[in-house]
Amino acid sequence: MQIKKVSVPVLFILSAVILPSIILPSIAASQWERVKSSNAIEVFVRPVSGSAIKEFKAVTEVQGSISSILALLDDTGSYTRWMYRCSEAKILYKKNDYERITYNVTSSPWPVDDRDIAVKSVISQDKKTAVVTITLTGLPEYIPVNSKKVRMTKLNGYWMIEPLGNGRLRVTYRAHSELGGSVPETLVNIALVDIPYNTLYNFKKMVNQSPYKDAKYDAIIEK
Repeated sequence: MQIKKVSVPVLFILSAVILPSIILPSIAASQWERVKSSNAIEVFVRPVSGSAIKEFKAVTEVQGSISSILALLDDTGSYTRWMYRCSEAKILYKKNDYERITYNVTSSPWPVDDRDIAVKSVISQDKKTAVVTITLTGLPEYIPVNSKKVRMTKLNGYWMIEPLGNGRLRVTYRAHSELGGSVPETLVNIALVDIPYNTLYNFKKMVNQSPYKDAKYDAIIEK
């Protein structure tokens, strides 16, 4: 893969400040519970009204650039190398440099069936704070159901990149999903910790490797 300097459309530079408060409004009042803290990665969960599955949030810090993180997230083919239990990922539709739809498969331990879903992602950046938000919205009806997999019925979340100064960035990965079908509660609880923790653990290793570490995006504000 070759990362080039990209000039992103003006619409890419949008205000992202209010996005976290509108993505998952039904859980705004719930309290986070920290369930893991290791290798400078913290994982939190909290209940979601009307759902048996909790939402997760994982937070860490990295040294680098916003462009390097976006380059890694833009490389859909790499997801199977660092997104925990992602066994397949491909682009279904790309509207432009800041909006696309991808297909993702999450492998499950036997005897649970693998899950799949199409996900729409939209990138925006706040011009004053330079905070970047990539919203994630599941589209369960976007493609026909695969008889060998169970379609997730809902997914909402985001990646957030916050500049802290001196090249430090806080990265937050947050999501809530409805898995579809039947999954043992024990496995769900394990996945709520393992998926975000291991995803960020692998992410931190990948983002400072070539070609991602040298990526530059003309339209991105770096702080």
